[in-house]
Amino acid sequence: MELLEMMKVRRSIRKYTAQPVEREKLEKIVEAGLYAPNPGGRQGTKIVILDDPELIDRIGVINANCENRNWGGRGVSAEQPSIIDDLSIKSGFYGCTALGIVCVNKSFAGAVNGIGSAFVVAENMVLEAMDLGVSSCIVGRAGATFEQPGMAELLGEWGLGEDAQPVVFVCLGYIDGAYPKIKEREEGRAFFITKE
Repeated sequence: MELLEMMKVRRSIRKYTAQPVEREKLEKIVEAGLYAPNPGGRQGTKIVILDDPELIDRIGVINANCENRNWGGRGVSAEQPSIIDDLSIKSGFYGCTALGIVCVNKSFAGAVNGIGSAFVVAENMVLEAMDLGVSSCIVGRAGATFEQPGMAELLGEWGLGEDAQPVVFVCLGYIDGAYPKIKEREEGRAFFITKE
């Protein structure tokens, strides 16, 4: 599939089967993330991949509890409900079977370039996942999730060290049900300013 068409078709998926994502596919998804653009060529991001559904769910519940789930009637998706749409959903990771955690150095975490670097990595990962037939969803609140009791210790257990700051999550798995339709784009969002 052509890249622009893939960008148009890809949707955030929040319903997954229990089928694990194959290691070979996870490696390619990580490789795509590692080749994302980065400020000054510093390669300041690190990617953790979890494939333990119980651990993913435990972290996902903490993640969901970091969100203000009352958006005053504003929903996210009827086809693929989020934790905002359906308060019975307990995990912010929706039952995915693999989870990417994109981290930056703590000294870089609050900077626009640090946050942007992490999200560009996540975008590369979800596009590669789409190409491999793996569904995905980018989820925020990583910083707040790892500020909760007992969470920072996991980073040390995983060998990341005290300077690692999680910024964004990438849920990965195989969709349960039909793939959502493309949403029409709103008019008036692009402006071309040309020299006369």
